[in-house]
Amino acid sequence: MLRNNLGRFGGLISLALVLMLSGCGLDSLSTMSPVGPVGDVERDLTIFTLLAMLFVLIPILVLTLGIAWRYRASNTNSTYTPKWGHSWIVEMFVWGGPIVILVILSVVAWISTHDLDPYKAIKSDAKPVHIQAVATQWKWIFIYPEQGVASVNEFAFPVNVPLDISLTSDNVMNSFMIQRMGTQIFAMSGMQTKLHLLSRETGDLEGGNYQYTGHGFSKMRFTAKAMTEDNYKQWLQKVRSQGTPLDFSKFKQLAKPSEIKKPIYYSQVTSGLFGDIIDQFHNSGVAASTHEMPGMGHDMKSDSSDSGHATETAAH
Repeated sequence: MLRNNLGRFGGLISLALVLMLSGCGLDSLSTMSPVGPVGDVERDLTIFTLLAMLFVLIPILVLTLGIAWRYRASNTNSTYTPKWGHSWIVEMFVWGGPIVILVILSVVAWISTHDLDPYKAIKSDAKPVHIQAVATQWKWIFIYPEQGVASVNEFAFPVNVPLDISLTSDNVMNSFMIQRMGTQIFAMSGMQTKLHLLSRETGDLEGGNYQYTGHGFSKMRFTAKAMTEDNYKQWLQKVRSQGTPLDFSKFKQLAKPSEIKKPIYYSQVTSGLFGDIIDQFHNSGVAASTHEMPGMGHDMKSDSSDSGHATETAAH
């Protein structure tokens, strides 16, 4: 896998970047300290791309300074060649280097696009936790269809267990991302898309919407809680004991534009709520589709489509 080929560059350079920029704090460098396999590959890709670009930047800087020094006004020993107009050495350097780098980056991008396909499940012996994420203005609602519970602006999961996340939006387009876990992906009304993630470390991971959606956009944040298996079970129990039922009518009230400061829990969720949220646009003729999934509205990725949308992660 590409991660194995790039991993040798990642650790050392990542450490150097953190040490050089440690004054900014780790929060601003969270993408450089990933907690899962997806984030690892994205970090290594970022570092590899920066290193490749340095092969162009460094020679340009050196030559700029060297030429300015050599041909300064006070240096009368420099050769004056007013009729000079062509040099194969210069042409090969100016065009050859960037072309080689572009070819290398193109190959790396092709491989990583398929490796980082959000629809591609993460290999693991553990059974994935299925979560349905719904973006509203300005909240994230997370539904656990197998456990029959839901939460707002907070969701939990056990470490070393893959997450199978289905995403949609109840209004405008939103962008879902947990920086330290990797992958930025868009959620749109009347459609669903998928995302597979995993965390190897426990802790509270910050996530949110990275697509401007109005004045409440900056507060549209959530916490992804990576826990031990026992703590995850306790969290589910807390949701069941403290929450209230959630059906489609209550969801529409919850989805109205508003901001919340503390997580909200729902102990019971109407079966098929996620599909109803998607189908409300399909039935009204608002949403367009390229691929229909029975009972679940429309999928953002058709059977014949390529995995190119995974390149969104590079922004991540």
